[in-house]
Amino acid sequence: MQQTLCGPREFVIEPFLEGWDGEYFEGEYDDTYWFYGGAPRKRQPCPATVDGLWLRGVRPGSTIHIEGQAYECAEGGDVELSFQYPGTYQVRVERWPYLDGVYEIENTSQPE
Repeated sequence: MQQTLCGPREFVIEPFLEGWDGEYFEGEYDDTYWFYGGAPRKRQPCPATVDGLWLRGVRPGSTIHIEGQAYECAEGGDVELSFQYPGTYQVRVERWPYLDGVYEIENTSQPE
């Protein structure tokens, strides 16, 4: 669990920390950081890449989001995408602790 505390150091932060028995890190951290091994660490970019209608290098345990639908990708690897209609689709790959990968995929194929 992560919490954020802000306010005047003398009146808010120091009194809070006197009763706190957990870890804490001073500084400004946003959602591009995660806390692991006793230290804040910068989250790495999603390693997946786009190759036509393929997502290459999807990490095991990822979730692929397309048009409001979530698709679990337990094994990862290379994932072939298919779409019912031609057009441009936004695809998001989510896998903690990586930053989400957001991709624009152009589907030019016609439905059969």
